[in-house]
Amino acid sequence: MPWIRLLRENGYKVYAVVSGGAWNDRIEEGGAEFVEWKLSRSGRNPLSEFGSVMGLTRILRRIKPDVVQNFHTKPNIYAPIAAKLAGVPITVSTVTGLGYTFVERPGLGSKIAKRLNLGMYSFANRLTNQVAFQNPDDMELLRDRGGLSDSKGVFITGGSGVDVSEYNPGSRESDESLELRKSLGIAGDAFMVLFVGRLQLDKGLEEFVEAARVLKKKRSDVVFVMVGAPDPGNKRSVSEETLAGWKSEGDVVFTGRREDVPKLMAAANTVAAPTFYREGLPRTLLEASATGLPLIGTDMPGVREAITDGANGILIPTKDSAALVKAVEELADDPEKAQRYGDASLERANNEFDHHRVVGEYMKMYDEFWAARR
Repeated sequence: MPWIRLLRENGYKVYAVVSGGAWNDRIEEGGAEFVEWKLSRSGRNPLSEFGSVMGLTRILRRIKPDVVQNFHTKPNIYAPIAAKLAGVPITVSTVTGLGYTFVERPGLGSKIAKRLNLGMYSFANRLTNQVAFQNPDDMELLRDRGGLSDSKGVFITGGSGVDVSEYNPGSRESDESLELRKSLGIAGDAFMVLFVGRLQLDKGLEEFVEAARVLKKKRSDVVFVMVGAPDPGNKRSVSEETLAGWKSEGDVVFTGRREDVPKLMAAANTVAAPTFYREGLPRTLLEASATGLPLIGTDMPGVREAITDGANGILIPTKDSAALVKAVEELADDPEKAQRYGDASLERANNEFDHHRVVGEYMKMYDEFWAARR
């Protein structure tokens, strides 16, 4: 939404072409015109997928945009095709991570999936004007494996950017933060470890819960909080049965989906991202940086763009709950280090992650492509 608001402030009319859902009203309130696109994120039926491309083509022919800016895997593949068929002059794709398909795994199925995705990326990327990346690892991987030509590809730091004015650094001791903690059953002086995101297993949920389980037995001054809900359209979403089991154990505070993430972050001591999913640049870490928090995350593409180990946070190996336990205790037991890391996070948010700078790079790109057409 900050991206949409900033585009509108700079004279753009914005259409949000997305699957229908809970966000429809908020999209309209944010100043974009909502247009529903029927798309299954995990569907693989060729006829349905072809129908999605043609449906998007009809939408683009109707609204006649000057620029199509697309995000995420399926739109990055389908939108350039639809835009070409609809005669859209400028298309820019943003790779917000390569996802689970490109996590190194054994087996023939994984190799086939990678090969198919690379072929589709290669075709779609030839049709788009530019392909922007949120971390250099993804750009290098696609280029090395034939999914991106040498003439395209630009790395834009800061992911999708964050509106730093929406976050509240240094307010952990405020009445509002203490009241929020109290509502969750968390003591005002406890060390609060926060996870925010869709509840899918490849985001490190099992490792987060196991770390909480270990620390709950050792000490009472550390509390793990998980914010988010299962994602039924995702095959790697946590099952309701597993989630119910975790809740019954009582080692983690589960909040479900929340709309007050900036307030939750203001009340937290650190944010953990134990993901082994290939993310572009996790928005959670941008938001935590804007809150001035020390960060904990896995040594993965995207996460490394937000965390410099020993400077503003701690990088840990993937699928390693013991390393997560150690990192949490390191920050909980050294408030000065935690404060130093948090200050460094806030400085990066202001200098690198601010959405004015990030979206400004894209608007400059649009202008350059438009000027080249004259």
